[in-house]
Amino acid sequence: MVQSPVVFKRSTQQVSCKINDEVAILDLDRALYFGLKGVGVHIWDSLEQPRSVADLCASIQAEFDVSEAACQADVVQILARLEEERLVEKTG
Repeated sequence: MVQSPVVFKRSTQQVSCKINDEVAILDLDRALYFGLKGVGVHIWDSLEQPRSVADLCASIQAEFDVSEAACQADVVQILARLEEERLVEKTG
């Protein structure tokens, strides 16, 4: 499980763009597209700069009605999936 002090940033091997309320991400190494909606878009936008899980959750809780525990669980899950797909990476 990802711990809150860990800081994530977008991978340099991707490009992304907004399409309406979604984000399309192209993995440049594998030529695969990924899409994000809802909170995933908020997380992706926030990762323009490196952010910790705690920072992301604080930002999400300011925008959405979600408990701290649920937010952390969801953010950790989304980041783990993005890291698995090599779209984000840990810094430091």
